[in-house]
Amino acid sequence: MRRRCLSVFALVALLPLLAVTACSAPPTATPTSEPTPRPVFTEMPTASATPEATATHTPEPTPTRNPNINPLTGEEVSDPEVLRHRPILIRYGHDRVARPPSGLGSADVVFEEAAEGGFITRITGVFLGRLPEVAGPVRSARPAVIDMVWQLNGVLVYAGASGGTQWLLINEQPCPLYWHVGHGADLFFRSSSKPSPHNLYVRPAEVRQRMVEEGIDIPQELRGWRFSTEAPAGTPATRIHVPHPWMAVADYTYDEASGTYLRFVERVPHTDALTGKQLAPANVIVLYAEYKVSDIVEDTLGNTAFFVTLVGEGRVQVFRDGVMVEGTWRRDGKDQMFAFLDKDGKEIPLKPGQTWIDILPLDAKAEVQ
Repeated sequence: MRRRCLSVFALVALLPLLAVTACSAPPTATPTSEPTPRPVFTEMPTASATPEATATHTPEPTPTRNPNINPLTGEEVSDPEVLRHRPILIRYGHDRVARPPSGLGSADVVFEEAAEGGFITRITGVFLGRLPEVAGPVRSARPAVIDMVWQLNGVLVYAGASGGTQWLLINEQPCPLYWHVGHGADLFFRSSSKPSPHNLYVRPAEVRQRMVEEGIDIPQELRGWRFSTEAPAGTPATRIHVPHPWMAVADYTYDEASGTYLRFVERVPHTDALTGKQLAPANVIVLYAEYKVSDIVEDTLGNTAFFVTLVGEGRVQVFRDGVMVEGTWRRDGKDQMFAFLDKDGKEIPLKPGQTWIDILPLDAKAEVQ
């Protein structure tokens, strides 16, 4: 897959300067300190990364893509022009007070990974085919989101970042990530429905328009995943318990009527504030990856960020249509999308629709019934 040099347009909110409604013009700011030294990562003891059965991956020929099919969902779109846009990745807060989120039901793909401190996760919604009216609450970036942006060559929308994480965003090589202090702050607005900092939102349509104006909304050549309406052979799986950190522990229950997995957080239905409907992805992917601790301090308690190894390969469990397929995830380079392979090294077909990717540490284990 031919790729362009990556540049990420990070819309950074200047939190103290934003009022209840969006600002009329972006403020400017000038860095007042020396660049933060490069973060140091250290190993965290974990279990082996090798799945029980690993097959050699021979890439399957990439078929000629139907221009009317969304490569991230496998669904047909009424206007193929929407697929010529660059994906927008929005960083969501997932603290208790931040729930319910707005707009996640419209995401093509959702990533979720553990955050510092061992009590919460952060969520990244990927938007290409559909843009919700409002998205948020928008929170800060973490190192893991860089891999998500790279593989989709997308545009990252986030509230800000710690010095160490921002260093990574600015200095990513060989294609430096594109960032301006305060650039795009007028696209954010505050809501009175939640307390700060859990009340920062954006309107994705305005983000996309700004991308067009800035000349960075370039057509993409996403390889996408393999999709099929026919479910592969697998183990029955109608209930999934995902052991995220305790304040974000997730469960899914297969709903045969809709053919989706109803999502729960802390045993409560996880809903979209815009629709009131329970989030219900067509595919749930539990991906096991190595977490490393770093020296990047992310909160006032001194908790440090994780660096998540998302290039290479490891164990994966793919859930769709009430069945589970055990396999291997593989990603040969940072500008490549995940491949999900069965025991024979063939791509596991996903069901057309939204995919939720839960990223767990190697020593964690999803419980399946």
